[in-house]
Amino acid sequence: MKLNWFEKLFMNSPIRPMNQRKEARLMLQLGGDVRRGRVLEIGCGRGVGVEIIFDIFSPSCIEAFDFDPDQVRLAKQRLSSRYQDKVNIYTGDATKISSPDNHFDAVFDFGALHHIPDNPVAISEIARVLKPGGRFFFMELLSSLTMKPIMRLLTQHPPEAQFTWEELSMELADSGLVVSENSCVVNSSRVVGVARKSTCTAE
Repeated sequence: MKLNWFEKLFMNSPIRPMNQRKEARLMLQLGGDVRRGRVLEIGCGRGVGVEIIFDIFSPSCIEAFDFDPDQVRLAKQRLSSRYQDKVNIYTGDATKISSPDNHFDAVFDFGALHHIPDNPVAISEIARVLKPGGRFFFMELLSSLTMKPIMRLLTQHPPEAQFTWEELSMELADSGLVVSENSCVVNSSRVVGVARKSTCTAE
């Protein structure tokens, strides 16, 4: 679902890229780089995440989409001239990813899942498009934060999309995405982690 005015203001502020870069460095420590790999980012916003992924993880190419056409337009303006044929930005839906099965070496999520009412379907789609052994790098806010009264007043997080870490980890496991104790960092309000697609899911 689209962000409201407050969420867009925060996401497009100078503060968010600084936090996002810190999250990406932690993801790198937990899961390693994606050198020469093919990468997808869900919920790319104005394209800051794509820049960070290129800088920190060194993939060969990135596909990225957002549900909001306005954000996609900003991302294309930001990225097209710099990365040219290394990046493909488009309007898309994480519950209906247009890519084929077993296509990406890694998928990145900088806080998109808790905006998606049918996020179990989105997680299944992420697992589908990952290659066996591919990695899902994610940062997600937890319901302990998103369901606070002040957050519910300022944001449009769908109540049915909010989760605890236990609930999210179960959804990941149900889709064949395995998180080990050493591949996630959880605090009272968020989780940063890396889940690997089981090689047993290969057809």
